[in-house]
Amino acid sequence: MNSFQNKKEQETWDNFIAILKEKLPMPVWVESLEPAIPIFENIDEIFLIKSNQNFAINFLQHKHLKEVEEAFFEACGFKRAVRFIFDENVKPKKKQKLTTNQKEHIQTAQKMENLAQMHSFCGLNLKYTFENFVEGENSKFPYRIAQMIAEAPGQKYNPFFISGSVGLGKTHLMQAIGHKILKNFPNLKIRYTKAEEFGNKLIETLNTCKNASDLNEKMKKFRDMHRNVDVLLIDDIQWIEGKKRTEEEIFNTFDALYHAGKQIVFASDRPLSAFELIPDRLKSRFEWGIEANITIPSLETRAQIVKRHSILSNFPINDDVALFLAQEFSTNIRELEGAYNKASALASIEGVELSIDKVKEFLELDSKKKKITIDNVIDTCCKYFNVEKEDVLSCARAKEVVNARKYAIYLSREMLELSYPVLAKEFKKNHTTIMYQYDKLKDEIKTNKAMRLISEELGELIKR
Repeated sequence: MNSFQNKKEQETWDNFIAILKEKLPMPVWVESLEPAIPIFENIDEIFLIKSNQNFAINFLQHKHLKEVEEAFFEACGFKRAVRFIFDENVKPKKKQKLTTNQKEHIQTAQKMENLAQMHSFCGLNLKYTFENFVEGENSKFPYRIAQMIAEAPGQKYNPFFISGSVGLGKTHLMQAIGHKILKNFPNLKIRYTKAEEFGNKLIETLNTCKNASDLNEKMKKFRDMHRNVDVLLIDDIQWIEGKKRTEEEIFNTFDALYHAGKQIVFASDRPLSAFELIPDRLKSRFEWGIEANITIPSLETRAQIVKRHSILSNFPINDDVALFLAQEFSTNIRELEGAYNKASALASIEGVELSIDKVKEFLELDSKKKKITIDNVIDTCCKYFNVEKEDVLSCARAKEVVNARKYAIYLSREMLELSYPVLAKEFKKNHTTIMYQYDKLKDEIKTNKAMRLISEELGELIKR
């Protein structure tokens, strides 16, 4: 089979190999392609025929296909999809003997691939590492505690309870602990799960049992999954509140791991003091270790976060654009990174530099300024405390309803500067009741840290 029909095809192939070697972090991988037979006949596709599908080819095909296609684009002058075909009858060119340095590169890459698979098996995302976490004043304390735990799991600060509003980095920090422990102690078993996933698997296990024997067998398998580990990381633990069966299983899992000296880490979007429905015996277990709160990062820290994210995404931005994005997206790091992702993608498609004007254009920021209303305030408080709006506007006295009502009154007064008569009309209460509720919560917030955090969190949620 003659792959080159003319001199131009030979030159294209040679240029492609040279370009790809520059693009890849480990050029040694390109050598696995050099004996391939390229077929250029299809204008939309290039077929690379190989006799075998080895590790190096898999690495290129699944990890660096984009770079392969880009290299062909630069060599050919127009885009073509690349397709790998494997034919045992193809006789490849004589293979060059690998140098010691090349062998070391391959071994390093194999180790990296094995590590990625190990982290994935534990439920960990490779991007959530300490190296990628931007530490600020808002996260200094939980960050330092997390690092100490990763150095000596199960020995100190157990359990570790990370709290903070949505999108501030709790999951990142929690998973960073897992990654660092895997690096320091590769033989330890780690499991990361979300509380909702834990609860759903528990219910599924219970509902699919046919008899007592089946129940025992399936529950043993479920419990081994979460108890036969050295480190258990449970995210969004607030989800279990009020779910009796899941609370019971978490309690027993906690006891089994804690008394065996295993490390436990929880993350929650609310501080422990705001857990009002959870059983006291379980809440007290959470309090045995240490709680650390991640607050909203400063403007400078947010700018550093988006700048770091841009570098990791291979589309760096300048300081002015990073600062502008940090100003526009002030309460949620996920939203900040998502805004950058959208803007940078559109800039890449258009082939332009990402400027402040382009960010405004791509994200339509001028048309998205939110006007806060009293309905926004009430609806947010109702959602936060999981109550109905009609109950808040009635005389209902259930604890969660009362909490939603008093925060809604306080924040309506603080954020909208509404008069007491207007608030009385909106909340269907008399003037003095509104004054009392506002003044009481205002005084409590000054001295009660948990209540202040709830107030701040609700305020940021309302602004979104």
